[in-house]
Amino acid sequence: MEKYFYAINYLVIIVFGIFFINKIKESLQIKLFLYFLIYSLFTEVVGGYVGRILGINNNWIYNTWNIVNHLFYAFFFMSFMVQTNKKRIIKSFILLYVLFSLVSIFFINSYFDQVLINNIIVGSILIVLVILLYYAELLNSDTILNINKSLVFWISIGALLSNIVLIPVWVFAEFFSYQGIFRFFIIASNILMSLCFITGFIVSKKEYNV
Repeated sequence: MEKYFYAINYLVIIVFGIFFINKIKESLQIKLFLYFLIYSLFTEVVGGYVGRILGINNNWIYNTWNIVNHLFYAFFFMSFMVQTNKKRIIKSFILLYVLFSLVSIFFINSYFDQVLINNIIVGSILIVLVILLYYAELLNSDTILNINKSLVFWISIGALLSNIVLIPVWVFAEFFSYQGIFRFFIIASNILMSLCFITGFIVSKKEYNV
């Protein structure tokens, strides 16, 4: 059952997103978030088929998803910010991440044969920093008064908690041998994230999802 967990997890979130589609139809960014979830589901289905059914190395499929994932969340939260100085900081972080990814792919790791663990760690740190900057701006805006009605806020909570959990897990991944406690934390972080996303779809209000 575990091998189907990630695909099912994304599918459940997508079903909730489609059911509450009227709440997000006014926001291009949030609709793109739903499309990103569909891409994530597609990645799990294709990656599973290529790896388990065809017996072909599928690391490149997940490496691609990880890079897209990090960049998507960075741009996603930046798009809801208005302070120019914070946007400049995030753009600088994104540029550093892209440069690090290119160096990692071409000079350190094999993009097609290895999991880009260092890239995952740096990308997760990028997401955490961007979300913290997003919160810093929220604290100085009127939006904070109705923050629990915003789907973006619930997305940020899910992404933040998931990445905070996963950073130390990936740092010590080789000691866990990708078994037991490693897999437990990966699954637990995904469940935590999906619960936040689903809660957001349920409790958010259309007028705060713009």
